[in-house]
Amino acid sequence: MQRNGESIYVRLVQESDAQSLLALELRNRDFFQNFTGTREEAFYTLEGQIDRIKSAMALKEEDRGYAFVIAKKGQDEIIGEVILSEVVRVNLQSCWIGYFLDKEHNGKGYMTEAVKLVVDYAFDTLGLHRLEAGVMPHNIGSIKVLLKAGFHKEGIAKKNVKINGRWEDHQTLAIVKEEQADQVKPKVQRKNPGTVAPPMGPYTHLTVVPKGADLLILSGQVGMDLHGELPTNMKEQVENTLQNILRNFESESVTADHIIKINIWATEQMDWKHFNQVWEKFHGGTPPAMTMSYVPSLAVPSLKVEIEAWAAKW
Repeated sequence: MQRNGESIYVRLVQESDAQSLLALELRNRDFFQNFTGTREEAFYTLEGQIDRIKSAMALKEEDRGYAFVIAKKGQDEIIGEVILSEVVRVNLQSCWIGYFLDKEHNGKGYMTEAVKLVVDYAFDTLGLHRLEAGVMPHNIGSIKVLLKAGFHKEGIAKKNVKINGRWEDHQTLAIVKEEQADQVKPKVQRKNPGTVAPPMGPYTHLTVVPKGADLLILSGQVGMDLHGELPTNMKEQVENTLQNILRNFESESVTADHIIKINIWATEQMDWKHFNQVWEKFHGGTPPAMTMSYVPSLAVPSLKVEIEAWAAKW
């Protein structure tokens, strides 16, 4: 599972993230301890991170917790985490949310974006009704993150968590599904009507554009990198081309979620296993409508792929 924001994406943690998570924890050891307290030395080892990830994955299987990593769009390095914990079903349908971000990326809006994406997942995918968070009152930045994500303040829990040998008060904040629904913005809807056969690949049949949206159309994008160099490898051209599409749309504050249609022309057989991997990372959720064609050649002989994209902006 991956969900894309404007600048970052979130996805469920996996065992292969251990090295990147360890690097994040070591870089921010002193900074994070201000809010989490002192941890065992074993936590700051590769084995400790692997054990932590395995525990998180086990909680997910039991529907008791969900751990997400945060990374910048187009990159793999983990810069933070969002964790849903203490999931309770039956009459409560609630959980707690916690998060942390590399101190080098504070103040850029990444954490608010990540929290919003995970809140959406909690309500829309997990079917929860209420999320709660606890923040030390002096941590103004974290409180602002939650308020921007739609949470409301509920009260102070007096000296409820011991951090670094001291019992600390926590400001309680919460959001319920009805509040989230009030904030919902228009979005491109991608559908596969049940009256026709399912798509043959990773795309959707039907796209519904929000009323009043502006149409953005990109010329066919190709696989040159930021230095104007064109790799000879088909896979690299595909990756660069998709990144160039995102960069163009980001200049208009538009994300992959706004894409209406993708048209692809290729001169070589597509490696579908590789394409599906980069394609899923590109769209981060339900894939947009797509047309794929093989052609004898493109405008320049060295070009192996060209991709055109249409998007909606509101």
